[in-house]
Amino acid sequence: MSFSLFSYQYRRWLVAGTTFLSVGTSIGFVQYAFQAFVIPLEEEFGWSRTQINLSLSLGIASSFIAPIAGRFLDKYGSTKIMSLSLLLVTLGFFMRGSMNDLWQLYLSSILLYVGIPGATQLPLGKLMGLWFPKIRGRMIGFTMAGNNFSAVVTVPIATFIILASGWRFAFYALGMTTLIVLVLVLLFIKDDKNYIFEKKDKNESKKESEKDYELSDAIRTSAFWFLVSGMTLQQFARTTVVIQLVPHFVAKDIGVGLASSMMSAFGIFAVISKLISGWLSDLIPSRFILIIVVIFQMIGIQFVLAERQELMWIGSSLMGLGIGAMGVLGPAITTELFGLKRYSSIFGFINMPIAFPIIIGPIFSGIIFDRYKTYTLAFNLVELLLIISIISFIFVRIKPKKGI
Repeated sequence: MSFSLFSYQYRRWLVAGTTFLSVGTSIGFVQYAFQAFVIPLEEEFGWSRTQINLSLSLGIASSFIAPIAGRFLDKYGSTKIMSLSLLLVTLGFFMRGSMNDLWQLYLSSILLYVGIPGATQLPLGKLMGLWFPKIRGRMIGFTMAGNNFSAVVTVPIATFIILASGWRFAFYALGMTTLIVLVLVLLFIKDDKNYIFEKKDKNESKKESEKDYELSDAIRTSAFWFLVSGMTLQQFARTTVVIQLVPHFVAKDIGVGLASSMMSAFGIFAVISKLISGWLSDLIPSRFILIIVVIFQMIGIQFVLAERQELMWIGSSLMGLGIGAMGVLGPAITTELFGLKRYSSIFGFINMPIAFPIIIGPIFSGIIFDRYKTYTLAFNLVELLLIISIISFIFVRIKPKKGI
């Protein structure tokens, strides 16, 4: 199917915008907006922080489903997988809005997390690499910014809706929003095999083809395993620290409204981080940027543990700079190392070990809080893991396929 230059330019921006919304309404709603519901659920049902955080640990479903979703996406295209994934997310929010028992919270969490990979990074890296090959990193940064843009607006909005209409209505509102995005995916996201993308010269095409690893080739490289190690350990900053920031600030006698605003600062700086890291990844190897942003995370943790409000604001902002870039750099470095041909399958496999921080992080932080009424010990232990993550990223090397 052929397109005029105008039609092509118009179409690819619709693809980018829809992907931006898909990321924002899945990762952003599921992970960041949930903080606004923690205290209302405690008050409504009397559940402990550990019981509630266990639902976050069921994010393990994302790790297990990612390799399968990646293979299906490479085989069937982005439209089918993204729409099915968003349908699962929608059903998960509707179930949460009607739940009365703890098991329903857990079942809805499984639906939500099973839907995340196929609605976010798995199609995102391939779509941006195909539609925007010359500015791939910048466009990955733009579309993944939907995640943290959502964090900026959804935490305060969800808090407002909960105060005005209750937590059940707030969950239904999130579900209706993801349903609207599902319709946009069906309208604007098209399987790449049906469209003509930017033409490449022969030398560029040859260079790209030399980087097109099969999954079996990729897992035989040391770069793959160092990347897996670094990405897995870094995830503890998100699963143990970031998703507990609002409850952490409240435990330090910060009002819920102000704590939500601090989380919005996190989201703003995470968006900035995504845009900057995406631009930088088009210029320098992503592994250097990974090291820098993990250092930001370590500094940010110390600031959020401070007693003064202004330091907490700074810490939340630094955490945004550190965490935000990860959503961009994961897809970017995967395409740098292994190409686009099996990107979804390879990236899905890279995400599988993230099950460990997803399981351990929320439960561990919940147990620590229930026992000591503070997250300090949990946050400090995360910093030790981040040091190992930095060491792993240092040893990630981009090697030509011939070196396998």
